[in-house]
Amino acid sequence: MNQPMAIDELVSVAQAEAMGELDAPMMAIVLSSEQSYDLPINSLETEADKARWGLILRAAREHVEGDAVAVLYPAWTTIRHKDENNQPGETTDPIDTLFVQLHTRDRIYWRGYEQIRDPRHQRIIGFRRIRALSTDYERSEAPDIAAWLNTLFEPLPEEGEETDVDRELADMLEEPEVSAALYPRQLRALH
Repeated sequence: MNQPMAIDELVSVAQAEAMGELDAPMMAIVLSSEQSYDLPINSLETEADKARWGLILRAAREHVEGDAVAVLYPAWTTIRHKDENNQPGETTDPIDTLFVQLHTRDRIYWRGYEQIRDPRHQRIIGFRRIRALSTDYERSEAPDIAAWLNTLFEPLPEEGEETDVDRELADMLEEPEVSAALYPRQLRALH
């Protein structure tokens, strides 16, 4: 997989999914050499949500022998501008952002974008890249905010060896929201 091209393609997918919407969707895409599989993420608000989704994404990646996992999520971010007119301690309003992360075995590619909205209807009409929020990391140097995905590429157990985590992952693959998402993107409309 050409990873720089893959992150550019994922950014295009994320932006296309969000265009015209009031809120950008939070989702993961498991990428394998054959297909890509979408998993809509309901919530990452609590540590329990993050732990659960970390296991779901690992199970999905292992199930389809995926090369990478992308996470697309919106957020509110407060960006402070250095402005001569700002008083000390004064902050600017938060902006709506869209983050795209591509997780591979060795690296994490992180891209941040400001959502540009139609002032009248508040729908997303475009994106502006925020270079300060766009970075590439070695997996071992990833920021704590991405720690919930540390297990994505842990080695599989030895042949025939089954662990508690493996049983938990197998159970998660049976959950309706996961099993429905494991249909390839172009086949999803048929189900």
